[in-house]
Amino acid sequence: MVREYLEQNVYEALMDRFKLLFEEFDNIYVSFSGGKDSGLLLNLVLDYRNKYYPEKSIGVFHQDFEAQYTVTTEYIERTFEKIKDQVEPYWVCLPMATRTAMSSYEMFWYPWDDKKQELWVREMPKHEYVINLENNPIRTYRYKMHQEDLAKQFGRWYRVAHGTKKTVCLLGMRADESLQRYSGFLNKKYNYKDECWISKQFKDVWCASPFYDWSTNDI
Repeated sequence: MVREYLEQNVYEALMDRFKLLFEEFDNIYVSFSGGKDSGLLLNLVLDYRNKYYPEKSIGVFHQDFEAQYTVTTEYIERTFEKIKDQVEPYWVCLPMATRTAMSSYEMFWYPWDDKKQELWVREMPKHEYVINLENNPIRTYRYKMHQEDLAKQFGRWYRVAHGTKKTVCLLGMRADESLQRYSGFLNKKYNYKDECWISKQFKDVWCASPFYDWSTNDI
């Protein structure tokens, strides 16, 4: 596929995409991993919301894999504390099946495994917005479900919890990260109004990657 360059730059295109998202979807939340892409996306979404739609509620979903870089966790914690009064924060620490490359006989390991607390890499975060087995409101969660399914099912629950209205999850995914992601944007079967960067997950639940054409230099 030949790339088509427009007169506007990627930032200007992003502003147009934000306008579409805020006009088309009732519920918006950002999937925040603590990486550079999702971190920038979160900040830009909040800037846009504050400027144009100050009354709009924005959710922030973080899926905690327990064994992650200490500086990443510190950045996530600083960010949540900074924005917790501006957003609906969801820091999810639930047992989930996560693929492992560290074993030749087990396909998965389970962050926050309640049966093996003595092996946890670090202590459970103790903020009021942390979700674990003791306070879990996500009814679509199944014990030790696959990590990808947990992320998707959060969207289904978020929609129901917010009036069963049209919901979109914003991702910091970019096409130039890998050929697989590039191919995924090109071959979207269930897109939204012919936009390749928005894809359907469930009824009235969508995922959008407004950074899809950004490069690392753009970030």
